Amino acid sequence: MKVPLHSPGPVGPTGRGPALPGPSRRGLLRAGLAASAVGSVAALGGCAATVGPVGERPLVPPKAPDENVTLTYWTWWPALQAVADIWNAEHPDIQVRAVTIPGGLDGGYAKMFNSLVAGNQPDLAQVEFFQIPSFLVENGLEDLGRYGALDHAHLYDEWQWLQAAHIGGHYGIPVDSGPLMYFHRSDKYEEWGIGEAPTTWEEYADAARRVAADTGGSEHIESFPVGDADWLAGLCMQAGARWFTTEGGEWTVDFVDEASVRVAEFWEPLVHERALDLTHAVWSNGWFQALQRGTIGTWTVGSWGDAIIRGNDPDNPGRWKVAGLPQWPGEPRREGTWGGSASVVLSGAPHPHEAVLFAHWLSTDQRAVDAMITECGIGWAASEQVNEDSVRNRGADPFFSDQNYTGIIADATRHIPSEWVWGPTLSRTKNHIGDAFRAAVADGTSFVDALAAAQRNTIEDIRHKGLSVRSAS
Repeated sequence: MKVPLHSPGPVGPTGRGPALPGPSRRGLLRAGLAASAVGSVAALGGCAATVGPVGERPLVPPKAPDENVTLTYWTWWPALQAVADIWNAEHPDIQVRAVTIPGGLDGGYAKMFNSLVAGNQPDLAQVEFFQIPSFLVENGLEDLGRYGALDHAHLYDEWQWLQAAHIGGHYGIPVDSGPLMYFHRSDKYEEWGIGEAPTTWEEYADAARRVAADTGGSEHIESFPVGDADWLAGLCMQAGARWFTTEGGEWTVDFVDEASVRVAEFWEPLVHERALDLTHAVWSNGWFQALQRGTIGTWTVGSWGDAIIRGNDPDNPGRWKVAGLPQWPGEPRREGTWGGSASVVLSGAPHPHEAVLFAHWLSTDQRAVDAMITECGIGWAASEQVNEDSVRNRGADPFFSDQNYTGIIADATRHIPSEWVWGPTLSRTKNHIGDAFRAAVADGTSFVDALAAAQRNTIEDIRHKGLSVRSAS
């Protein structure tokens, strides 16, 4: 049966309702990006002459009533055409052709930037939330607020909607996200004497040390994801960090604020003491096998991990449970995210009106969302209502120990900060974090120093883009 996911009333610190863009709501340097965009577009090899700054571009009119158009959508989901065909059957005048490209950091974003230079950009593209500011620095996206996107804002989860709100405009329609969840082997937790999932990080650390000690290091509560910047960002977000803020036309970068230092200093001793598994890299075959055997008993990951866990261990329902993240004592409850993407319209695309119509349908039509769940394996959908009514929300789930795990995820989303902002050079920032933490784990050195090194390199990257930037410390 379907289960209501949210109780009436405010959700999170800012409540719900239409989420209209406005600099006072977010800390991103909206004005700074806009002011520097003209100069930074030179990195696209002359693309500025083609697309120009957002506010100076003429509005593209909608198609004529008797005109037929075909939209091209670049995505890393091979099965998205099956979803688009639902739309195509009902919209003979606006057809959608899904084209599979590599994942963003595996070549997809380079392909998009190259298309802007060549002038053969698609009508729509799938872009991760963290990458949107990088496209804005290069004048790479259309402001969808100019094409009716804001009319639909109230239908989306606020924290997801705000991920695409920058420079007083709106540059994407959220498709899916990944609230961080605590997946764990309940049978192993009983065997280890832990019982239920830890409710605080202190309890987690105690349990990690206990499992490693009691098993002589042959079993661990979890494998440490060495160098995974997405995982680290989600946990710092949960602790209350804000890596990027802006004021007076200037970026401020702060990877060593109190919250981030707390996270780094928490994980460092667990890693150096070998209380966590370092033998099996997350995503490796050995790691998947360890999850099956139960020698690794936890995976802290975005909600999209449910399908991976189920696929890795399909014949053993009832061994896994899910919970929200452990919390920091003395702090309000917060959760974090890992992943999430939006439908964007690249600058100069020929049919932005029609693109927004399809993008909104893709994210809010129940048939479309259910098809993306079953065909594409998407994470948490962008609209509260479609999550409540989705094929994923069927009440007690035998695989997850008869939990209504969809309801557990929904509860966690109420506590995801809406003020988190991604910086304008995140692809490189993620590389800096990965390099610094891999070195710190290998050398037994400070995780806080690793954060500081990543911060220094990120500041240099932003400065090289021609943006005003400073360190918070």
